[in-house]
Amino acid sequence: MDLDKTEKMESFIEGLISVIFGLAKLAEARDKEPGGHLIRIAKYSEKLALKLQETEKYNRLIDKHFIYFIYQASYLHDIGKLGIPEKILLKPGKINAGEFEIIKTHTTIGANILKARGEEYHNNDFIKFAIEIAESHHEKWNGSGYPNGLVGESIPLVARIVALADVYDALTSERVYKEGFPHSKSKDIIINSSGSHFDPEIVDAFIKIESDFIFIKESVKN
Repeated sequence: MDLDKTEKMESFIEGLISVIFGLAKLAEARDKEPGGHLIRIAKYSEKLALKLQETEKYNRLIDKHFIYFIYQASYLHDIGKLGIPEKILLKPGKINAGEFEIIKTHTTIGANILKARGEEYHNNDFIKFAIEIAESHHEKWNGSGYPNGLVGESIPLVARIVALADVYDALTSERVYKEGFPHSKSKDIIINSSGSHFDPEIVDAFIKIESDFIFIKESVKN
């Protein structure tokens, strides 16, 4: 019976991932993100989780299911941008403070979309991870992030991991308003943000696997 439930859950998750990945790609295209953004975020997050798994602190918490779910759920980090007006999301020039406040709501919009799915599907771990990532990937270690100003380990671990992956990809990717920074400059920015923006332990993991980040960035093109 338990095996039957497990097989049904795995089948459900695979089907759900397929549908949600399509929505995530729609959000990505609507935001005019580079084409490889979602794949890189997933791979960066997976590598960070695997490195953290080697530590005494996380070797029990981070198992194969955690790694599988963070890889898949990270695709949904910006799903809430589907609810942001295009005139703001696609504004060619610099956004103003009021517009930025609207863009910030993509975190709660995304979380609420996924919470509705969670209630329908009994809050399985995949949905739980996706909600935490969508809502909290812009939180900062020192409490200066959004939407809830969470501090330190009150920020879900999956969101802390994806936060670093997302910023690294933003730093190294070309945008209409900037060129992509080289790895060395992006690395320095992340190191200098340890303890303020990022969880210091996740920054340490990033430093240890920076060659993996370089490989992913060079192999997964836009």
